[in-house]
Amino acid sequence: MAAMATATANIPTSRLAKLLIAALVLVLAWQLAHWTWVFFAPRVLVSEGPAEGGADLALAARLFGGSASDRPTQGSASGLRLKGVVAPTPGTTAGAIFGIGTGRDVAVKLDGEVQPGVKLVEVLPESVVVSRGGVRERIDLEKRMSAASPTAPGARSASNFRLNVARSSNNNYSLSRKELDDALRDPNQLNYLGRIGVAPGGGVRMDAAPAGSLAQKLGLQPGDVIKKLNGQPVASTGDLARLYTQFGTLSMVEAEVQRGSLTVQLSYAIQP
Repeated sequence: MAAMATATANIPTSRLAKLLIAALVLVLAWQLAHWTWVFFAPRVLVSEGPAEGGADLALAARLFGGSASDRPTQGSASGLRLKGVVAPTPGTTAGAIFGIGTGRDVAVKLDGEVQPGVKLVEVLPESVVVSRGGVRERIDLEKRMSAASPTAPGARSASNFRLNVARSSNNNYSLSRKELDDALRDPNQLNYLGRIGVAPGGGVRMDAAPAGSLAQKLGLQPGDVIKKLNGQPVASTGDLARLYTQFGTLSMVEAEVQRGSLTVQLSYAIQP
C-alpha cells in the first residue's frame, strides 16, 4: 500500500497523518480487504474518466456510503458484476469496481465507460446504474465477504492471520505497517480479518472478531462501535471512505470505542 492519495493542502500535516493511517489499520483491514489484492495484482485495468476530486478509486473501492436516488430497471443484461462501490461523499470521487468476465476487475469513475457503449451514470451505496444506448439498468453489489468459520470445509484457522501485534498494556498495542501491508496482499489471509457494519446510532460496529483474526489481535470485540479515530468522528462507512482517500503514514493511532456502556481508548504504535 505504498502508493496512496494525498490530502488537500489546507489540512495540517499532523492532523492529516492521524486521519490517514487510522483508516488503514482500523477499517480497511476488516471490510473488503479483497480489493487490496485486486489492485496490487499485475496490470489491473482502470478505465479513463473525469479527473474530479483527486481520490484514488482503486484504494477506496472497498468502502461504502452515499445517498439513494431514482430506481432504474434492475438486472445486468450487460453481463457485468459489481464488486465494489465508492459512493459520493465530500472529497471523494464516486466510482465502481466491475468484473467483466476477462479475469480482471475494472475500476471506473462516475461518467466513465465500463465497456464500449456502456457508461456508469449513477453510484448508490450498494448498487450502480449503467446506461447502454440510453437504456438504464441497475446492477447490485455482490455479497460482501464474511469472516470464514474455522470449521467450514477447506477453511484455515483464523490464527493464521500473518500479523504480529505486541500488547504492552491492556489497551496499548504495536504492529508493523509493512507486515500488515504484506498480509493484506495475500489472498489466503482475507477471510481472517473480522467484519464490520454501521451502528444504528452512528459509528462503525464490529460484527465479527473471530479468535486470531486481525480485529481480535487489535483488541476489538464483537459489538464494539468505533466512534472516533485520532479525534475525528466516524459516523458512517461514508466517512471511512473519505478518510481512506487521504491515507498516508504516521506513528500512532488512537481509537475511541464504545463497548457496551463503557468508552474504551485503544492506542496503536505503528512501526515501519
